[in-house]
Amino acid sequence: MRRIIGSLVAFGVLALILLVPAAFYGLEGDAPDAAEEPTTITSYVADFTVDDDGSMDVVETITVDFPVYDRHGIFRFFDRTDPNDAHLRYFVEDAEVTMDGEEVQFEELVEDGRYDVLKIGDPDSYVAFGEHVYEISYTMPAVLTDGDEDEVSTPSQFYWNLIPGGWQQDIQESRLTVRLPAAAEDVQCLVGWGEESDGATPCRRIQGEGTQTITVTTGPLDDQTPVTLLAGQDVPTPEVDTLPWTPRFDRVFGTSVPVLVIVIGIALLLACAGTWLAWLAHEKEPRFPLMYAPPEGIGPAQANYILTEGVNRQAYVATLLHAAEHGAVDLQRHPDGWTITDKNGAHGWAGLDHVTTGIASLLSGPGTSFVAGRKDVSAGQRLKTEIDGFNSQVKAWASSEGLVVRAGMGGFGGLLVLLGFAAVIAIAIWNPLGITAVGLIPAAFAAAGVPLLKTGAATKRTAAGRELWSRIGGFKRILSTTSAEERFDFAGRKELYTAYIPWAVAFDCADEWAKKYRIETGEEPPAPAYFGAGYVAGGGGFDVDSMVDDFDSTLGSAISSYDATQRSSSSGGGGGFSGGGGGGGGGGGSW
Repeated sequence: MRRIIGSLVAFGVLALILLVPAAFYGLEGDAPDAAEEPTTITSYVADFTVDDDGSMDVVETITVDFPVYDRHGIFRFFDRTDPNDAHLRYFVEDAEVTMDGEEVQFEELVEDGRYDVLKIGDPDSYVAFGEHVYEISYTMPAVLTDGDEDEVSTPSQFYWNLIPGGWQQDIQESRLTVRLPAAAEDVQCLVGWGEESDGATPCRRIQGEGTQTITVTTGPLDDQTPVTLLAGQDVPTPEVDTLPWTPRFDRVFGTSVPVLVIVIGIALLLACAGTWLAWLAHEKEPRFPLMYAPPEGIGPAQANYILTEGVNRQAYVATLLHAAEHGAVDLQRHPDGWTITDKNGAHGWAGLDHVTTGIASLLSGPGTSFVAGRKDVSAGQRLKTEIDGFNSQVKAWASSEGLVVRAGMGGFGGLLVLLGFAAVIAIAIWNPLGITAVGLIPAAFAAAGVPLLKTGAATKRTAAGRELWSRIGGFKRILSTTSAEERFDFAGRKELYTAYIPWAVAFDCADEWAKKYRIETGEEPPAPAYFGAGYVAGGGGFDVDSMVDDFDSTLGSAISSYDATQRSSSSGGGGGFSGGGGGGGGGGGSW
């Protein structure tokens, strides 16, 4: 259950990360002042033909005067959103462009997941001085929408910006022709933004009201001035494809429901793959029958590795204590750290397990010492090397003895999970496909595979390993619990308290082991013979936690001093008719 909850929490966090574009929608801030537009549109002629199915064919013939020789061409952009219907999107289809009657290079782009852009011109050449005629043709599906009962008396309506309000050029004159599938009723036309009370003015020259063809003619228009037409249509409103989410979420979910469904389907498959890999790495705990002594032939570090499938610096400390308990080394504290001394050479190490004898490489023979100073860089370098080798030795021992084997994909599974997390963050930041929901695919795998990041997930215990795991777990029960069922009975064998301190340190239950001694004997725990004075608890007994913490801290400080030298050296819209308020938003300029 904990694994399931952990995966669900991880997936929830990753899903929230993918919602970042929606959180910042509309918060781009004030746009910088646009550069002065040197070109002028001397003539803007547009022909709009609306079919019975609601689709519209458009031909825009735009004459542009280029007074300077530093422009590659013009651009035309189209706003996909409709301010009157947050679930409706308009997509430009079958765009074609000519310049002066000849084919011209153009590029179709999408900006901010909202604007379709036609970038017209050759980036390697400039447009010659004078006037040039651009003809832009395209199709726009589903431009007839349900009639607004406050504005028209018909079941459907055509509400469109014949000239969108995003053109950067002044327009000297325009002629706009709209051919509709039915006679135009309740016609309204405005020049400018908003309603008349906001400064918009009625179109002065409009012809064809009550017919299927309406023509609007204007004189000079300032840049960014829309011309908007509303005409009622006594025809059924064609079916329109809408999205269940608003424009705020277009960069998250995209603009296609089928694509989103496919993404979710793939994400579910990857979640199954992650779950399967996690299942391969999962091990059910065996029973831990009470054991009053550790298994023979292994040391504390080996026991802890079989118990947790992990090895750390505390296991190295426990191994040093184990060696000291058996008379191989002496441990002496001094103000700046600790001194480790080889007491008896090879004779002292005899009889100890393979991993424990391996730490003898820290010393050079009988009577030699190693001083671990808290700020000693050279000692830190030596300890780092020794501990790295110690960790590898413990893992190699378990593998060579046939106690653990590779599980599933081994460590590669955990790497894939980390890559999944990284992919989600990268997609949320850069959104290369314009739909962060694709991040659900790596998110699902990473969340389901979270257990692969746990220590030991790359390996699995064999039958022999599980049997040893059971015995070690039973021994840990004795050291770590104080209930009557797990009594140790120190009578006549109090010396076993100090003998088992290294094991308690390896299992991270030294404090519980000391507490168990106090409860069962009524006395304070004794200090090991290999330690001098200086570690007493409040009641006068030996404070094993204080000793271990100090010893471990010394090793850690020395290694940190060395690491520091390495770092330093490498361092939606409202209702009602208004100007600019219909579909067909967009504009253009030169570049």
